[in-house]
Amino acid sequence: MEKRIEFPLFELTVIIVLLLVLVVFSFPKFIEVGIEARIRALHATVLNLKAVNRLLYSRTLIAGREKSILQDAGFLDESDDGTYLVYGELRAQKNDVRHFLESDSLAYSKTKNTEILRLYLDQYKTPDCYIDYQQATGKVMLDGKYAIQRASYTVKTTGC
Repeated sequence: MEKRIEFPLFELTVIIVLLLVLVVFSFPKFIEVGIEARIRALHATVLNLKAVNRLLYSRTLIAGREKSILQDAGFLDESDDGTYLVYGELRAQKNDVRHFLESDSLAYSKTKNTEILRLYLDQYKTPDCYIDYQQATGKVMLDGKYAIQRASYTVKTTGC
């Protein structure tokens, strides 16, 4: 006759309790991984926007068009025809940003200010997890000189 290995009820209970404790303490860490990924994706998008704007501004500076308020980007390349730049940087419009970022993982919405475009992660659109992209603007200063304020980026991650 074969001898069977049996665990007493107490040992099985201890093993189950230990497994439950491991699950309870590791579960919050799994949730944080998703939050961290979304925050890093937003910051990576901001870095991409900055790089695109630096490249575009450099190319318009070489062409001598960096002070143009609004211009068709077709002078850079034929494939850019129909997209627009403001002072040599991306205009805050969905089609322009989408064209130069070449990303389908973002959702866009306009804000009350027409110079600001709000970008969300497409799969995770919440009111407290976004990027506000404000296009470059020109302003007359107190001393009468004309100054151009470069594009700015605001990231909100409290609700990611």
